[in-house]
Amino acid sequence: MKSLIIGSRGMLGQELTEIIKNSKNTKAVFADIMPGKDEIKVDITDKDSLSKLVAKNQPDVIFNCSAFTDVDGAEENEEVANLINGYGVENLAIAAEKHNATLVHISTDYVFSGDANTPYKPEDDVNPQCAYGRSKLLGEQLLQKSNCKWIIIRTAWLFGPKGKNFINTIINLAKDRDSLKVVNDQNGCPTWAPDLAKCMFDISNTSAKGIYHFCNGPACTWFDLAKESITQAGINCDLAPCTSDEFPRPAKRPAWSVLDCSSTYHTIGWQPQSWQKAVSEYMKILI
Repeated sequence: MKSLIIGSRGMLGQELTEIIKNSKNTKAVFADIMPGKDEIKVDITDKDSLSKLVAKNQPDVIFNCSAFTDVDGAEENEEVANLINGYGVENLAIAAEKHNATLVHISTDYVFSGDANTPYKPEDDVNPQCAYGRSKLLGEQLLQKSNCKWIIIRTAWLFGPKGKNFINTIINLAKDRDSLKVVNDQNGCPTWAPDLAKCMFDISNTSAKGIYHFCNGPACTWFDLAKESITQAGINCDLAPCTSDEFPRPAKRPAWSVLDCSSTYHTIGWQPQSWQKAVSEYMKILI
């Protein structure tokens, strides 16, 4: 199998790159907007150059790990977010269809309204409440309207050793402060980037098509995640729970973004470790 990884320099893209490089039966081309030595420059908003890249390399699978991920920044730059998260995905779909490749695309829990009280299933109604969520939903919709072979994987609360994330921010703050307040009224499931990358690779080797969810369970709040991380890091810092209203942000965060991942686990044939165990893996690298 020959793969093309878009966004290979990002936190998720680097994990997927490592998996594919260690796979005996897979060859890959690695591309990013800011390429390294062994990568190709790519801009998914440039339809023509993207088409030439796909035509030249003829991948069986295109993994899209690129995205506009600045949730608050999207409130003032929704057109840019739509260009990358929406129409850039459409460009990928057009190129994938033309060259008979499967497109594996990463989406987000932000496509949901956040007012549920049971885990969201892939088929549940969507209703994003912020510009970032709307831009990611636009990408989903344009991909679903295309005629290419596609797989959408929605995820949430991504963390890993190869990129900035909530946990390393909290750890750095806790090292410098005696106390911290952390939001305790937003519920979701943290996702370990190496596990998500393995899911992407494994699902691409099945006959799967459609929308899937992938996270590490169980559900928790940001406060729970921060407390576990600081405890495992052995840092002495007093944590206090607070409400989202105490930390207003430009973009509305979902109060509930727990995802039902059961169909994905069945499809790939395995269930990921708990997020607590993933945090333990992360601490061995971070501390």
